Amino acid sequence: MKRTLSRRTFLQSSLTASASLAGLVACGGGSSGATIPTSSGGGTGGGGNAGAFTNPILIVINVDGGWDWLNVLPPDSGTNLTAYQTRRSTLKITPATTLGSGVGLNGDFIGLDVLHAQGRVAWVTGLSMPSPNLSHFTAGDLWAQGGTTGSNPTTLNGTGWLGRFADQTFDAANAIQGITTVSSVHRMIAGARRSFIPITSTNGFRYPGSLRNTTLQTPYSTDTTLLQSAYNLAASSVSSDSVSRAAYELVAKSQKSFYDATQGISSLTSRTPSVPYPGDSNYINTNGAALSGSLSSQFKLIASMIAANLPIQVYYCRLGGWDTHSNQLTTMKNLLSTLGGSIKSFYDDLGTITTSTGLAQNRVMMMTWSEFGRRVTENSGGTDHGTNSLSLCIGNSIKGGLYGAYPNLASLDNNGNMLYSSGSDFRSMYATVLDRWLGQATTSTNTLLGSNYARMNFL
Repeated sequence: MKRTLSRRTFLQSSLTASASLAGLVACGGGSSGATIPTSSGGGTGGGGNAGAFTNPILIVINVDGGWDWLNVLPPDSGTNLTAYQTRRSTLKITPATTLGSGVGLNGDFIGLDVLHAQGRVAWVTGLSMPSPNLSHFTAGDLWAQGGTTGSNPTTLNGTGWLGRFADQTFDAANAIQGITTVSSVHRMIAGARRSFIPITSTNGFRYPGSLRNTTLQTPYSTDTTLLQSAYNLAASSVSSDSVSRAAYELVAKSQKSFYDATQGISSLTSRTPSVPYPGDSNYINTNGAALSGSLSSQFKLIASMIAANLPIQVYYCRLGGWDTHSNQLTTMKNLLSTLGGSIKSFYDDLGTITTSTGLAQNRVMMMTWSEFGRRVTENSGGTDHGTNSLSLCIGNSIKGGLYGAYPNLASLDNNGNMLYSSGSDFRSMYATVLDRWLGQATTSTNTLLGSNYARMNFL
């Protein structure tokens, strides 16, 4: 049951709401006048390298659980094929498509064969780090952090590489440049001053508890003077002390940011996709897999926000279930069909969306990541946690093909894990995306990642 929110109650609750969003606006002082301070300016990153791309959008897909990418891109010739077949007597698969260089593609990765043939997919293989960790949580944190201590990413500092990107570049006056369709904020998208906002449906934000199930009395639901009143109330209890005044100005900035972001999302309506997605009744299931609509729902929401021309630069979404210690063949078939089908439907859907900033399909790049791969040798119908991983970068601006260093499956460490290759350091992929897609200056990227990692040529 909804309750009505009076002016006095709102003024009190707005401070709670402001505190929850304080990390979404730039911190700092401001005027000591009695007008709500306005935020201006961008981040500290400065100019970038994205001259070829106008209004780029990055969509990060977390393949959560550590996927067995050797069964996504199995070897199809040479010594790697021999080692693969020997170590996987029951889990080995025969690829349906040849990608070249002795690598094939699992036929259950629905739609990716088509995108590959169009040159839209960069398969970034063997992604690794010098000191890998096989814990889901620690490995995920290492991938999320992106390394800020030179060549060793094992020291965690609480922020993620995309969170630090937000700190550097997001416009302080705009609270909705980074969105996650997952209900919690992953470390990868947490910054020191800015974090992404969870939006899980067209109903908008996950509101602070004090504002849930409430409606504002007229005229406060539409009148920004309420925010001015809240600031005046707060400021009137403070003397001329500059520190206290600055703190209240930060609260006021947060209130304004909260209001502006709410207005943008509140106008968002459910959009009817132009193509069927996995999970839809009219989606054609070509291989009989048990499909999930989870990622499809997230992509549909993102497509709605892109079609509404909201000023969002980075989206973060997730598909879990990839920890295949048992029943791997069936689980992987279902998950690959879901992931591939969802990506292909989303890509096709973007091809029907044009806004004042251009064709959405030209503005969007998708990038997957998973915290690790699996061991080469099978174990009881599944595979154990391993090292090197695989990421996909997908979009119209991608130079398709194989990148990184596909591991030598006949040369493993003493634990049966694939070896680190500096040519496939995961931060090289991040550096490439930051520089060549998101438009970071090279020096800013190097500072953000803690070192100057080699760039890859898929962009």
